[in-house]
Amino acid sequence: MKKTQWRTAPRNLTVAPATLASDSVTLVWDKPDDTAAAGGYRIYRDGISIMKTRPAQTHATIRGLTAATTYTFRVESMSAQAGDTKGWSCSSALTVRTKPHGVVIDVTQAPYLADATGKTLATTALQSAIDACPAGGMVWIPADAVILTGAIDLTSNLTLRIDGKLQGSSDPVDYTFTSENRKNYKGSINRDGLILTRYEGWEMYCYRSLINAGYLNTDNRREVTCENIRICGRGTVYGGGNALGTAMKQIYADREQYPRYVSDGIGGRRVRGRLIGLIQCKNVHLTGITVENPPCWTIHILYCDTVTTHGLTIKSRGIDNGDGWDPDSSRNLMIFDTTFDTGDDCIAVKSGKNPEGNAISLPTENVRIFDLQMIGGHGMAIGSEESGGVENVYLHDCIIRDTNYGLELKAHPSRGGYIKHLVMEDCVIDRFLAHSVDYNADGTAAPSLPYFGDITIKNTMINGTGRAVELIGFTRDDQDRSDDHYVRGIMLENVTLGSQKDKTKEIYLKKCRDLTFKRVRLANGDQPLFTIDKKTVHHLRINDE
Repeated sequence: MKKTQWRTAPRNLTVAPATLASDSVTLVWDKPDDTAAAGGYRIYRDGISIMKTRPAQTHATIRGLTAATTYTFRVESMSAQAGDTKGWSCSSALTVRTKPHGVVIDVTQAPYLADATGKTLATTALQSAIDACPAGGMVWIPADAVILTGAIDLTSNLTLRIDGKLQGSSDPVDYTFTSENRKNYKGSINRDGLILTRYEGWEMYCYRSLINAGYLNTDNRREVTCENIRICGRGTVYGGGNALGTAMKQIYADREQYPRYVSDGIGGRRVRGRLIGLIQCKNVHLTGITVENPPCWTIHILYCDTVTTHGLTIKSRGIDNGDGWDPDSSRNLMIFDTTFDTGDDCIAVKSGKNPEGNAISLPTENVRIFDLQMIGGHGMAIGSEESGGVENVYLHDCIIRDTNYGLELKAHPSRGGYIKHLVMEDCVIDRFLAHSVDYNADGTAAPSLPYFGDITIKNTMINGTGRAVELIGFTRDDQDRSDDHYVRGIMLENVTLGSQKDKTKEIYLKKCRDLTFKRVRLANGDQPLFTIDKKTVHHLRINDE
């Protein structure tokens, strides 16, 4: 391959983890080295062109495949020059073999006969179908069905296809285990029928989620307790929302064994279930569906390995603590082609709270986020529950707009832990914050302060309201005020702040070091306003060349 072709060829074509099915596969790739040259991509299956994608769309889902069949795929860059319809250069070939076709169980048909009108609770019928489904099979909710249900538990090697509506019950009792329905669950259950999970950084007993997979094993949190599951379809998972969440809180508001919520002292607030809860799972694929109206967080991914989420619409506007997608001490995660409209953090990357998160010490790592939109809510957060650490996060071609904070890296000084090795490029965001915060401070302090560092923001527009960039490191009154835990190793390159109408945008720097701002300008070409605490900012380089 010629050097020019090599520089314009898509790189690292692969199957998105856990997405290979009997009738479809999702491909992902990296942009060419010469990203400006690519005007989109053309996908070939067995030498035949089958689809095109946008320049920012480095993924493609190929449907209508035949089960147990081998296919070869290539991806070709298309020229960004107007009128040039020729392809430039192709990726290496990728050969895949689809999975065999499995049994399909329609839950509305005999022997399960789940009520398709949504008028009668169908938890037992749906769970029975899941339990009876053989490995490699599918439990199906057809397009015209509304299935009303409480909590269900998925089993390994299973597809749950929702083309209709899975409607969550509004009764908290339907999200507990009773003596009749707990026989197959291997996790911990307390006397109230709640399960051991983690919420807001601590392991505790909570209501079950609407859709559950796996369980928490405190003897080995890396053990896989459920694997090879797929939740897909064209339908909707619709939870009980604030009404259900409020009912869950009220039942246990005065119980001492359920910790009070730090921001308002209300008991019972932490016991709420999620909409989808994955615990110690491996090889999970979430695609196609709309997930909406959770009782608190929407999708919680705890102690998991290899989860791919794409093609989802996540809605939780107006929900108390209505986070969208929360990876928590998990690894090898990928999310793309997803739209968020949330009432809190669209994405919230977590790894536990001090002191428990420091002791468990399981980081969230290897997270790839691309080609998605966050509309409203708080934006994307890493922390403040990061006591186990967060590392190797890569974002590209994302839009984070009309949010409160844009991309926010945050921790209280007591938290400990770290956030490191983050790269964001080719994005549009409201703000970029990497800072110490003074809230959410419960829990015995960690022995050391948090560490934030090795962060790069490139080829990005920051155009929301408020400070465009805020970097504030960590100190604590009762220990040496050294700069060991300053925010450090930050580079902003080719970053545009604001719009043509903005006369100034502020970059605020305090308790940080080793900072590089290279070609960081306002949209009108002017220099941004730098507010610098000169006593605590060291090794600052501003280079517009």
